[in-house]
Amino acid sequence: MSSSPYLWVSVLLVFIVVGDSHVESSNDTLVLVHVLHRHGDRTPNNKGYKNNPISNESFYYPYGYGEVSKSGMTKAYKIGLLLRQRYKSYLGDVLNLKYNYARSTGMSRTKASLELVLAGLWPPRNEEKFWPCLNWQPIPFYYDDDDMELNGRKCQTYKDAYKVAYNSTEIQSAISSYQEWYDYMSNYTGEDYSTPSDIFGFFMDISAQEAYGYPIEDWLKPIYPDILETIAVQQYYFDTNTTLLKQYAAGYLLKKIIEDSRSKINGTLQPEERKIFIYSAHERNLAFALIILGIFNDRVPPFGCFILYEVHLIDGVYGFKIFYHDWTTDEPKLMTVPGCQEFCPIDTFTELLKDVIPETTVC
Repeated sequence: MSSSPYLWVSVLLVFIVVGDSHVESSNDTLVLVHVLHRHGDRTPNNKGYKNNPISNESFYYPYGYGEVSKSGMTKAYKIGLLLRQRYKSYLGDVLNLKYNYARSTGMSRTKASLELVLAGLWPPRNEEKFWPCLNWQPIPFYYDDDDMELNGRKCQTYKDAYKVAYNSTEIQSAISSYQEWYDYMSNYTGEDYSTPSDIFGFFMDISAQEAYGYPIEDWLKPIYPDILETIAVQQYYFDTNTTLLKQYAAGYLLKKIIEDSRSKINGTLQPEERKIFIYSAHERNLAFALIILGIFNDRVPPFGCFILYEVHLIDGVYGFKIFYHDWTTDEPKLMTVPGCQEFCPIDTFTELLKDVIPETTVC
């Protein structure tokens, strides 16, 4: 898939101090790294529910709706700092543009977050600074409006398959099981809630509103976050209800990760110096990726969370170590893909996940 012309980052970071306390990865066996991260904290996408007292866009000045907030900028920058500390001996101190590939979805909040991640990951050395007091250097990143890896759900094939799955007895029964909470929400919001998708949209924006610093209304406290999150997470399972849906939701990205890893192992990856791939995306991308790996924790992936797909060569065997970081611990957590070990040989990994890896690129 061809990418659109690269964009040069425009964010200027003057002075940010964050503690350098993270542990460096085992870089002596590391061959390649893939990073999939969610953008930093954002503002709500719109004014929200009818009775929302925090409904005017002016409450989020100067950012407006759906944009990365100041705290979100800090979180994204911290991702870069953590990656810098973790991979400093692997990546080295000097940015070689052949080392780094970065791609974002088309949303401004993922693009801005990626700029900040790159700024934290690749600070210039003194001799590389083009402005004395600016600890930043421009780094290209890419995006594609027809991105199958990060937005396969836009494909008509996915939409048709989702419609069939959604109308199944299984999903319709699951939808109706939450009627008590739809009624509760409808009563207080002035809106009509009747599906987990409705709850999902509410949960995402109220979470953003809370992250911005506004208080939660009293009527919400008995059900937020736990009950609403439980219902919202059901939408992820609806979106990935069948093997075909899994392929379009996350399988194309997994396929690219495996193919790029094999190319690196075989010496055919271009450029051959490539060391890290970074994808800036949304919570659904993280949720879908975790679901197809069999390691989803039934929680909405928080702002700034990320998955690391590390390719290692250990005792003559190439394989993956998968880490997930949701900021509940100091360091990314090493995960175990069901059917494998913490270090999963690439052939075993591919065999375990072959059903969710699409064979074609038909949209």
